[in-house]
Amino acid sequence: MAIALASCSSSTSDDVCSCVLTSLAHSLPAYTPSPPAPNYSHQPACGERSLQHSLGAGFRFRNPDHMFVKTTGKYAITLRGQEPGIRTPWYGRDEIINGFVSIEDPERVTSVELLVDGKLDITMAEGFSKVTTLVNASSTLWKRSESSQTYPGNVEFAFSLPDKYESGGKHYPLPPSFHEIERDGPQFLIIRSAYRIRVSITKAPKNVFTWEKTEHVFLTFDYLPRSRGMEPISTVPGCLANIKSLPNEWYQATRTFPIDSHPHLEPVTANLFIPSARVYPMTDAIPFHVQVSGPVSSLKVALLSGEADSSPSSPRISPTSSITGSSGKRRSLSIPIPRSKSPTAACLRKCEPKTLRVYIIRQIRAEIRVKKQLKNIIIAEGTLESVPPVMTDCYSRPHDGSMEYLSWSGSLKCVPEVRTGGFEGENVKVTDYVALTIGNSKVPWVDMKCSIGIKLVTDSWEDPPEIQL
Repeated sequence: MAIALASCSSSTSDDVCSCVLTSLAHSLPAYTPSPPAPNYSHQPACGERSLQHSLGAGFRFRNPDHMFVKTTGKYAITLRGQEPGIRTPWYGRDEIINGFVSIEDPERVTSVELLVDGKLDITMAEGFSKVTTLVNASSTLWKRSESSQTYPGNVEFAFSLPDKYESGGKHYPLPPSFHEIERDGPQFLIIRSAYRIRVSITKAPKNVFTWEKTEHVFLTFDYLPRSRGMEPISTVPGCLANIKSLPNEWYQATRTFPIDSHPHLEPVTANLFIPSARVYPMTDAIPFHVQVSGPVSSLKVALLSGEADSSPSSPRISPTSSITGSSGKRRSLSIPIPRSKSPTAACLRKCEPKTLRVYIIRQIRAEIRVKKQLKNIIIAEGTLESVPPVMTDCYSRPHDGSMEYLSWSGSLKCVPEVRTGGFEGENVKVTDYVALTIGNSKVPWVDMKCSIGIKLVTDSWEDPPEIQL
């Protein structure tokens, strides 16, 4: 650079610039284009291996080397990317379902067809029923021709489920796999949303005296669309001081109810607090806070004696307390409903609410023409822990007319059989509620005092941890 400037010292400024550029052009090395970047693939190529894998929101890593095989006689359907040891394969929204069909002794096979079938079946009392087709897609995987006389052994297939289905001129979101049965009494109700693969194998006749033969292989799979909340669950402990200091973090439901069995007693007020998002992962614990206030005499009857009557405005719900998972396995949930007892000094000191419970209740509503039916099931029961202030011995003294405020905190977690959140279709709607009950009826929802609608999702708001591969 200094030499170029010295040789052009007598030139004008334009000549100096031109001289500098010429000198740089002769001094810089010749440009060589870089080789193109290698093609990207989420699967390691030959000679490569994955060191670490981070799952995105709603994404499930599927190892293509893990197989699920359904064998019927000489035929087998194999699905890729399933966890070892599962009984029913499952897929989420927009996932590709891929695999292959294997046949032993394929000499007489003339064609192989694949049908993906999905149906929503609703059966109610008094003969009301309806079957809605959700998915019905077929394709020919292989057919004998002049260029292909023998079945190749394995024939690949790949497909994905649609996001919606059409019925009655309207479009609805494709419902997840769901199975609920109630056969007892007048509340007869069956709701089943199911998906399956059917492979049809057609064989040529053995001789002139036999007919062409078609055999079928069925494979049921679950459709469980993934979902995620928009906000994290509050980690602030559910005590009243934190609720007052951070009111935007909590959602409140309040109800004042009379004690009908004791009309001379003043009413009691119940407050239920849950995290404000109201969208919770079904695998996480949901914190809550309960506050009950009123005269001590009313609290004794409502919380210890269990003689507080339910309000006439409580929703009409069928008396059942069982849950059926998507696999069809039924589980009965024992609901410890304490019987009426006289309040004791020990109970008052420990503040044991014998009739107060917090549940997650799933309400299933079916409607076919003029017939409507409701069913409620308990999918979570909360654990209660008393927080200050607590009852003391002063309650056994003649101060029953004084106002007191009792508080409990706890958490709710769904039973493992719950694999999907609420959904809505043409003739069915499934919704979830956090409910506060005070009473000792045979079915707890008769004593429901407060309820808050929530949405259960499959994935946490936080990203899943990285996986060492």
